[in-house]
Amino acid sequence: MARLGKKILSVFIDNGDATTQYTEKGAQPATTAAPSPMQTGSDAAPSGDPRFVAHFEQLFTDANIPGPDYYEFARMIAAMQAIADERSRYAAAFAGLQVQGLSKEKLLTTAAEYLRILAADADAFERTAETAMQEKVHGKTAAAEEKTRRIQALSQEILELQSQIAAMQNEIHENQEKLEGGRSGYRAESERRRSSIQTDIEKINHYLS
Repeated sequence: MARLGKKILSVFIDNGDATTQYTEKGAQPATTAAPSPMQTGSDAAPSGDPRFVAHFEQLFTDANIPGPDYYEFARMIAAMQAIADERSRYAAAFAGLQVQGLSKEKLLTTAAEYLRILAADADAFERTAETAMQEKVHGKTAAAEEKTRRIQALSQEILELQSQIAAMQNEIHENQEKLEGGRSGYRAESERRRSSIQTDIEKINHYLS
C-alpha cells in the first residue's frame, strides 16, 4: 500500500499534467468516457483530479472479490441512471444481483469492507505524503538556511550562493504547492467516495428490507 502511495505522489510531484493518470501499470492518458464503476446515486459522474479518480478506480477494481457484492451493485446502480426514481434503481439493482446470490447482509458487509480499504489507503497515502513533505520541503528549507549561513561567512561565494538559494526557494515553493494541492485533491476525492458509500449504506438500509 505504501508503494502505491509513493507512486501517486510521484505523479503529481514529477508530472503536473492533469491529463496523466496513475494506474497499476504506470501513467496512462486520462479518459472520462464512462461513469465510474464505484460511483452511484447522485455521484454518477467522475469529478475531481483525474489522477486520483484513476487511482481509486484501480484500488476498488483490485479489491473486488469474486461473486456479486457492493462493487457490482454500485456498477449496476451507475448503469441504471435512466431510471429516474432512486428507490426503483436500488431495488432493481438488488433484485438483479439477488438471483446471483447477493443478500442484503453481504451487500452491507462488502460496502463496509470498501470503506475499510479507503481508510487503509488514506493512511498509507498520508504517511507517504508526510515523508515526501519532510524530504522535498523541510529538508530543502534546512539546506537553504545552511547556504545562507555560508554566504555570511564566505563573502566571495555570495553571488553564487544567492543564485542557488533563489533556485532552491523556487523549487521548495513549487514542491510545497504540489504536495498541498495533491493532498487536498486526494482528501476531497477520498471523502467524496466515503460519503457516497456511506450514503448508499443508508439508502440500502432504508430502501431494502
